[in-house]
Amino acid sequence: MSISSIKEEPFTCERGGLTIRGMLYYPKDFAGDRRYPVAVMSHGFTGNYTDMAGFCQDFAGIGYLAFCFSFCGGGRIGEPEASKSDGKSTDMTIATEMEDLLTVINYAKSLPFADAGQLVLVGHSQGGFVSGLTAARCGEAVKRLIMLSPALCIPDHARRGCLGGSCYDPENVPEIIDCGNTALGRAFHEGVVGMDPFLELSVYQGKVLLIHGTADPVVHYSYAVRAKAGYKEGQCHLQLMRNQGHGYDENQRAAIFDSIRQFLADSQSIVVLAESR
Repeated sequence: MSISSIKEEPFTCERGGLTIRGMLYYPKDFAGDRRYPVAVMSHGFTGNYTDMAGFCQDFAGIGYLAFCFSFCGGGRIGEPEASKSDGKSTDMTIATEMEDLLTVINYAKSLPFADAGQLVLVGHSQGGFVSGLTAARCGEAVKRLIMLSPALCIPDHARRGCLGGSCYDPENVPEIIDCGNTALGRAFHEGVVGMDPFLELSVYQGKVLLIHGTADPVVHYSYAVRAKAGYKEGQCHLQLMRNQGHGYDENQRAAIFDSIRQFLADSQSIVVLAESR
């Protein structure tokens, strides 16, 4: 399907007086009297909703209402305000990002043409971690969970004092953690330093797809292997992509979406180890 045939439309919703901004992608030949499955995309650390636009277009191309949004307090220093949601980066935590995601989910489910029983969460990096935690919290309300290079290393990085590429004493955490292109508050550290991410993720009982590159310099793929082991047998499909880094170009995204499409169709033939294009 041609991307040009997919309609996109900005949307906003509010969480605690903060405006969350994003984009909704409609399927081709959208009709308001029909109901469509919903996919909600979550971007990574210092990213914004545009990072997930390609995956939204892919999902819209197979008949989904696809939502991407910017987390409150996310983004980089100096980034255009139009791509941001409200809020300060120093107030942003994993918990606030979960609340942002829940707010967008509730907004999406409130639309009369959304099939609330067919909800898929998709997240990359920190957004993958947040999506996994949110799926565990929502339970059966989330039909499928897809985590792309999820940053399950975040609690370990807090324990080492290196969140977001920063360097600080974890026994004497500063009020402001300088990450170079953004700043975190001490609350971010405190919210994750005692967390066991694998135990928390394993609460989710639905189907999971994990995709991770073996050459990821940001999050070692062993975190994904350990996450898979925490789910029940047969619940989680793990695809490791040889020579793949942390981000994806268009060809790599296309290869990943091939696996996503199979996963959504309940295919059992997903390749466990695939070449990055």
